[in-house]
Amino acid sequence: MSSALLSSPSEIASTRSSVTAARMLRRVSFALLVGAGYYLGTRIGFTWTPKGQPNSTFWPPNAILLAAFLLAPRWRWWLIFLLAVLPAHTFAQLQAGVPVWTALGWFLTNTGEALIGAYCIKRISPESTLDSVRGVFTFVVFGVLIAPLATSFLDASAVVLTRWGQGYWPLSIERFWTNALAELTIVPIIVLCGSANFSEIRRISAARLLEGAFLTVATLVVTILIFGAQPLSPATTPALLYVPLPLFLWAAVRFGLGGLSLSLLSVVLMSMWYTIHARGPFPYASMPQNILSLQILFCVVAVPLMFLSAVMAEARSTQESLRRMSSSLLEAQEQERARIGRELHDDINQRLAMLVVEVEQMQRDPSQFQSRAEELRREAAEISNDVQTLSHELHSSKLEYLGIVAGMKSFCKEFGQRQRVQVNFKSDVSTALPLEIGLPLFRVLQECLHNAVKHSGVKTIEVQLSEQSNEIHLVVRDSGKGFDVETALQGEGLGLTSMQERVRLVDGTIKIESKPMRGTSIHVRVPLEAAQGFKRKAV
Repeated sequence: MSSALLSSPSEIASTRSSVTAARMLRRVSFALLVGAGYYLGTRIGFTWTPKGQPNSTFWPPNAILLAAFLLAPRWRWWLIFLLAVLPAHTFAQLQAGVPVWTALGWFLTNTGEALIGAYCIKRISPESTLDSVRGVFTFVVFGVLIAPLATSFLDASAVVLTRWGQGYWPLSIERFWTNALAELTIVPIIVLCGSANFSEIRRISAARLLEGAFLTVATLVVTILIFGAQPLSPATTPALLYVPLPLFLWAAVRFGLGGLSLSLLSVVLMSMWYTIHARGPFPYASMPQNILSLQILFCVVAVPLMFLSAVMAEARSTQESLRRMSSSLLEAQEQERARIGRELHDDINQRLAMLVVEVEQMQRDPSQFQSRAEELRREAAEISNDVQTLSHELHSSKLEYLGIVAGMKSFCKEFGQRQRVQVNFKSDVSTALPLEIGLPLFRVLQECLHNAVKHSGVKTIEVQLSEQSNEIHLVVRDSGKGFDVETALQGEGLGLTSMQERVRLVDGTIKIESKPMRGTSIHVRVPLEAAQGFKRKAV
C-alpha cells in the first residue's frame, strides 16, 4: 500500500498548507523583487536627470513595471501594486525631493503606462513571445508607442500643474521619447531572463562566453571613444554616431533580442551620461536638443534590429523544428518497418508455417483430407485477408479506383469489423477529391481511428467529412478517456506530430480538442486549392 494512502488527514492538511505557504512566499518574493527593481530604476532615472530639468534622459521604472506585468498573471497585479510599486514609488520620489502631488501624478502615469501596455499586449497576443515577429510587433505598437504616448501628456500635465516644470508640449514630447527608449531597452531583457530556461544557460560553451565578453568590451570602448572623447572635428560627429551600429548587428545576429537590448542599454546609459555632463555629440545644439536627438536615433535604430533578431529567432526555431521533424520521420519510418516485420514474422509467417505443417500431415495421411479441407481453406482465407489489410494500411488502392470518400467509408467499415467497434461515417462531399489532398486526409483518419481504439476505451467513433467554403472538413470524435494535448505533443509519440505535418504540407489546419475523461475531437480543414498548389510544384 502506498504511503499516500497511509497518510492521516492531519498530514494531508499540513502538506496542503505547506504548499500554499510556499506559493504565497514565491508571490510575495516576486512582488518585493519588483519593488526593489522599481526603486532602483527610479534612482537611476533621477541620477540621469539633468540639473534644473523636470524630465530624465532615461526613465527605467515604467519599463520594469511593464516587464513585471508581462511575466505575472493578471490576477496577481494587485499584489505587485500594494507590496511593491506604491511604497517603492513613494519612498523614491520623496527621497529625491519631488512634491507630493507631482509624485502622485507620476505614480498614476507610471502605473497607467505599464497597465495599458501589459493589458493590450496580453489581450492582443497572449501566446506570442518577444522571440517572434508577432510578439515584437505587438510589443512595439502597444508597449513602446501607444502606452507611452497615452500617458506622456498626462505626465506633462502633472508636472505643469504642480509647477515642477514649464512648457507642456516640449515636456510631453521629451517624456514620450524617454519612456519609449526605456521600454525598448529594458523590457526585453527582463522578460527574456524571466522566461529563460536556466538549464540551457548552463550549457553555453566557453567560446560563446568569450564572444559575449569581447562584444561587451568592444561596445564599451566604442561608446567611450564616440561619446566621451573630444571629437577631432564637428563635421565628423554625425558619421561617428553610426559606429556602434555594426556592434548592434553583431549582438542581434549572434545573441538575439536579449543581447541587442543589453548592448543598446549600455550605449544609451553611457551616451546620456556624457550628454548631461556637457559632452553632447552635437556641439552647436543645446543639451535638451542633444538628448532628444540621441533618443530618437536609438529608438529608430532599435526597432528594425529588434525585428531582425525576431526573424532570425523564428528562422532558427524553424530549422530546429525541421531537424526534429526529419529525425522523427526517420524514427517513424523505422518503427513502421519494425511493425510490418513483426506482423509478417510473428503472425502471418507463423500461421503460414502452421498451414504448411498441416498440409504435410495431410500428405502423409490422405484420409484426413475430407475432414480438414474446409478448415485449411478457412485458415488460408484468413491469412489472405490479413495480408490484404496490411497492404491496404500501407497503400489503399481503393482510394484510386473508388475515390477518396468511398475509400474512406470502406476503410471505416473494415476497420470497425476488424477492431469490433462501431465507426459511424457520414459525408456530404459531392466534389471528387484529388489524391493530393485525399491521401493526407486518409492517413490522418487512419491515425485517429487507431488512437481512438488504443486509448479512448469506447466502442463508438464518429467520423464526419464535409465540404464548407471551398475546403474539406474532417472531424473524428469519440467520448472516451481523452488526454492532455500539450503533454501528448511533447511526449515521445509520433502520431500527433505526423498528423500535424501531413496537414501542414497541404496548407491545412488541425485542431485537437481533448481533456482527460471528456473525450476527443480532431478537426482537420484542408483547402481545395491545395491540390492545385501541388500540381504547380510538380510542374
